[in-house]
Amino acid sequence: MRCSLKSVLPYVLVLSVFLTGCASTQKLSEQDKKRIEVVKLNTKVERPKDMYYFGPGASVGLLFGAVGGAIAGASNIGPGNEMLAFAEQNGVRIEDIVSQEFDRALRQSGKLKISDMVGDNGATINLSVTQFGFSVPNGFSSKLVPVVSFKSEMVDATGNVIWSARDSVLPLGNPVEGMPADALRANPKAIEAAWRAAVKHIASNMVKDL
Repeated sequence: MRCSLKSVLPYVLVLSVFLTGCASTQKLSEQDKKRIEVVKLNTKVERPKDMYYFGPGASVGLLFGAVGGAIAGASNIGPGNEMLAFAEQNGVRIEDIVSQEFDRALRQSGKLKISDMVGDNGATINLSVTQFGFSVPNGFSSKLVPVVSFKSEMVDATGNVIWSARDSVLPLGNPVEGMPADALRANPKAIEAAWRAAVKHIASNMVKDL
């Protein structure tokens, strides 16, 4: 049986969630630490159109190579889209959570003054979600944990990136307690709480490096 790149892609994406996501940071220089007096947090947060979802039992498909992985990936598209629609219909949006929790972590750190107006000695922090959703933490679990990855960039008045950070919460070693899929699908507050806990963990790690 021949497999097209399109059919193999979901399998590759499944593996990427488990094998990627290492944290990375571009440090803020001592010169910029002295120069930057205030920062503005860009509240417009970009995110992927689709939510990642890898539910209970789907990992069995990976045992059958690329074809099995493609089938497993395709079988999770529907449940993922349904959960995302359910969350957003009830006002739960990952981009809002990322903006709120990063703002909270930055203010609590006291490292930088935050303002809506910045001048020549100010900078803007832009946030973007690179992946979000839910997954089983391992092939034997019937529960789901949040999957979140986002990056932040601090840009000075001239448009230069002077600090950046990227971090993730992935299925393996997830710091958030898993919940049954049915419980999440029935309760948007549970979805929000799971994403918020994951984002809070990431934001705290990022701000430490400022």
